[in-house]
Parts: sequence; structure tokens; C-alpha cells
Amino acid sequence: MKSTIGFLGAGRMASAMIGCLINRGFDIRVWNRSQEKLAPLVALGATACSSPAETVEGCGFVISFMADDGASRAVWLGDDGALDGIEPGTIAIECSTLSHAYVRELADIMEAQNIPYIDAPVTAVPEQVARGETVFLIGAELPVLDRARPVLEAVASKIIHFGPTGSGTVYKLMNNLLGAVHIAAAAELVAIAKKAGLDGEQVARTFLEGPLASGPAKLTLPGMISGNHHEGIHFTTALRAKDAGYAMQLAQEMQQAVPVGNAACSVFEHATDAGLGDLAQSAIIDILMPPKA
Repeated sequence: MKSTIGFLGAGRMASAMIGCLINRGFDIRVWNRSQEKLAPLVALGATACSSPAETVEGCGFVISFMADDGASRAVWLGDDGALDGIEPGTIAIECSTLSHAYVRELADIMEAQNIPYIDAPVTAVPEQVARGETVFLIGAELPVLDRARPVLEAVASKIIHFGPTGSGTVYKLMNNLLGAVHIAAAAELVAIAKKAGLDGEQVARTFLEGPLASGPAKLTLPGMISGNHHEGIHFTTALRAKDAGYAMQLAQEMQQAVPVGNAACSVFEHATDAGLGDLAQSAIIDILMPPKA
């Protein structure tokens, strides 16, 4: 019999993974701060729970998808949090993109309670996760990872082990910072091209067919050209700003200067402060070229 999995969070990524795991025959218990998001998952066969502590009861694995350190801390360590109900030996799989310092802190707390902890941030969009094409970026001790493989492999196209706990988060933060750099640079390209009078569609088509078209740029450049930042949102401006900020903290921990990354981080923070945080990342073009009234 397959282990029951508890899910903390039911956002786009978590919901896609829950659906995939249910299709693979796993029993799922799930909690979300906004309980109305649970109805579609219950219709698929998941069990809705009223608190994180209730969610983890009787689970062999717990998977968390939280937006940031604060949300994760509340869910794991707060009143009626997951650590109030989790049983020793249950494996905690943290798929959230969090700060490196907090991941190490949480791992130490888990270890003291005999809870094996894996930092397993993912790189994929919800549609890929739903198809079982998740890429996991793993930081864990090998014996713990081996125990978790049956769950991870059920939804993964790749499981990449970078080293001990915290290693997956290091790679994820640097990877997401690189994405911020690519998107910010693409926005500058579009702004200059538009001001020079170039045809936007021609610019987009030529860039996307060229050798410098990175994945993040491909996702965001069409929105920069069209000005549509409200549809097909895979990742928001605020989330990119958050991840880039965590990457800046990590760079400070490592005493490594990252001037290009810092500049890109500032662009996303500026856009978020300007009220564009809930929009697609292409919205940063509006900082460089404010829309005409």
C-alpha cells in the first residue's frame, strides 16, 4: 500500500502535484489557508483538513509549498502547526523556494524531533507538474532521499541531488536569480527597440528564434511586446522579487559580490513596490516604459 502524503498548501504548483499523485494511486491529505481552494482537490479524491497539524497525522511524507519564509514558519512552527502533529520518522519534503538561512534553521529543528528533512525546490510550470514532469533540486542525506524516491519519482522527470540539506535551495536561488537577470535584460531590449520604432512582433519573432533566447525571456517577452501582463501567469513579479532577494541574502552569506544580480533584483523590487507584484513578470517593462494614460 502506498504511503499517505500530507500537503501544506494548495496553490497552482501544489494542486498540480496533488492531482498527479492521486492519479498515481496515492492518498492525499491537504490543508490550505484559503479553504475554498480545496474543493477541486476533494473532488479528485483528496481529504481536506482544517489545520497543518491535522493534515500530517498518519502521513509517511509531508510536502510543503509555501510562498515565503514567513508562511513556511507559520505552517510548520506556528499554533496548530505541522510539527504539532507530525510523527517521528515522517519525511518532510520542502518544495517551497525559501531563504537558505531559514532552510538550514528549519532542518535543524526537524532533526531535533527526528523528522528527516529534504529541501526539494522545483523547476517546472504547473502544466509540467500535472504531467509528472517535475524537476526536483534536492538537498538531503542520501539515505533520506532514497526513502523518498517512490514519492518523488511518481511526479518527476528528473531528481537532481546537489548534496546535503540546503544544497537544493542554493542552486534554486541562483537559478532564479539568473532568470531575473535574463528577464530584466529582455525588458531593456524591448524598451530600446520600441523607442527606436522597431516593429514589436518582428522583434519578438527574431529574438525568440535566435541563440540568445533563454527560457525566462521566451516566457516573458511576448507580454512585454503586447502589454498583456494579466493572462497566462506562470510566475508573478512579486515572487521573482522575493526569490531574487533571498539570492542576495545567500550571496551575502557566501561573501560573494553579485552586481548584475543585484541590479536585476532592484528592478523586480521596484516593480513590486509600484503595485505590479501580482502581475506576470513581463510587467517590469512598465517600469522602463510607463504605459501611456
